[in-house]
Amino acid sequence: MKNILWYIKHYLILLIGLLLMSLSIALSKIATLGTSPISSIPNVLSFLTPLTIGQSTMILMILIIILEFIILRDKFGWINIIQLIPSLLFGVMIDFFGKWLAFIHLTNYFQQIMLTLISILILAMGVLFEVNSRTIIMPGEGIAAALSLRYQKPFAVMKVRCDLAMMLTATILALLFLHGLVGVREGTVLSALITGRLEGFFEKIAPNFANWLKK
Repeated sequence: MKNILWYIKHYLILLIGLLLMSLSIALSKIATLGTSPISSIPNVLSFLTPLTIGQSTMILMILIIILEFIILRDKFGWINIIQLIPSLLFGVMIDFFGKWLAFIHLTNYFQQIMLTLISILILAMGVLFEVNSRTIIMPGEGIAAALSLRYQKPFAVMKVRCDLAMMLTATILALLFLHGLVGVREGTVLSALITGRLEGFFEKIAPNFANWLKK
């Protein structure tokens, strides 16, 4: 039976994961080459509306949880509802890091691509902590899990499809209202292609640490 120390440890691991992921999104926002797929829609909305990327993220997460309810119906439960807690915290932290790092000014493409790659590296580390926290999953994974359960498809397949759907939606919004690929660029594609592989690489090169996170 899990004791109180287990819960303290794993919720701290979740918090570290959220901190790293929100830092990553803030850095990719500054780089202006596109964010991760899950943040691509909020990023585009931050150009379209007075909302910040953090505020747009919170709204998107709420909408995803509602979509989970529609998909799961009677299988929707408290485990889905409490996804709201880390989601709101995630949005707040993105804006916090965005303001804290506002002093960073990039002057050329090389600096932009380097900061984008750094943000992807940090995102992969954040995902490593979040996934292995074994506590509350984020709506980005929650919607993939809901679709996996509803249509009896592998989670990995549905996760890729969800990421592609978000990227496509963000691209359409940018093209329709901003008349260009604003907020969805090469950084978004790189994040989609690299993040999962990097997270797996971290687990492979540091198996003892990965196992400690899970225990």
